[in-house]
Amino acid sequence: MRLSLRRGVFWLTIVALWTIFPLLQAFQAAFYSRYIGDAVQWNLPLRLADWYTCALFTPIAFWLVGRFPLQRSTWMRNAAVHLAVSSLFATVKFALYAEVARYVSPADGLRFDTLLARKFVSESIALWAILGIVHAVEYHRRYREREIHALRLEAELASARLDALTAQLQPHFLFNTLNSISTLMHRDVAAADEMLTHLSDLLHRTLRQHDRHEIRLAEELELLRHYVDIMKIRFQDRLAVTIDVDERVREAMVPPLLLQPLVENAIRHGIARKPGAGAIDIAAHRIDELLEITVTDDGEGHAGGDEGVGLSNTRRRLRELYGERQSLALSPAEHGGLLVKVRIPCAS
Repeated sequence: MRLSLRRGVFWLTIVALWTIFPLLQAFQAAFYSRYIGDAVQWNLPLRLADWYTCALFTPIAFWLVGRFPLQRSTWMRNAAVHLAVSSLFATVKFALYAEVARYVSPADGLRFDTLLARKFVSESIALWAILGIVHAVEYHRRYREREIHALRLEAELASARLDALTAQLQPHFLFNTLNSISTLMHRDVAAADEMLTHLSDLLHRTLRQHDRHEIRLAEELELLRHYVDIMKIRFQDRLAVTIDVDERVREAMVPPLLLQPLVENAIRHGIARKPGAGAIDIAAHRIDELLEITVTDDGEGHAGGDEGVGLSNTRRRLRELYGERQSLALSPAEHGGLLVKVRIPCAS
């Protein structure tokens, strides 16, 4: 339905253009006649007949360009076809025009042979100009189709890569959590049971997001809360987590499971290696057009080198989603430990 409407509008525009040209020609001739003092002769029906008989070539031109495009390998043969068809049409056009002129303006005495002899070359040039315009329109249309097709393929590829990365992240997180539960089972069954309950809630929420590449930051924080509850059971009073999120950015869109790998990295490489209690601070604020999320720990034992599955996966997901408009940077925290800073476009 939409395609038919677009085609209808396109051809109505073509008819309107072919109508405007003879009207402009008639007005120009009338103003010139008045300027030099001659009697004004509009001859509008005759002018319309001249342009409309030429307008009949428009659908033929589109067919010619589509059927015999001027491509590198066949341009000579197809150019000859264009020349032959345009010459034939010029002849047919004058035959039609002479017949119409005989009825609308018999006093002018326009004859087919006279018209053909006087105007064949100029009419052929006009038809070639129409072919040139149609070629330009078709080349632009094909270029846009290739561009849209390439963008669609790129989007589908990016979506497939994101799905693969998310699918990789979920079992990685699940394995680490189950390993924590297994360790806890040997010393505190009740705590392990509570951890399993939190894990069930977390997996339920996570699976609900499996077909989405972005969720609200508020939803992501709710996912993180379940993970933090699991880790607090494991570390008990050795782990303190604070969250400072600007209310204005809670509706901002972020990748699902963005925060969990960052917090997991802080626990695994910072808090777990630190004797005594440790703290993790999570913050989210808007800076100009960017959403800045930071995860800071005061742990020890962070080392350079391999970032591990969680961070490297997160880095690739951000790159797939936001291209050059994102960053994930690791730096020493002010009071020891590690600061992880993520910046992405702030959209809601």
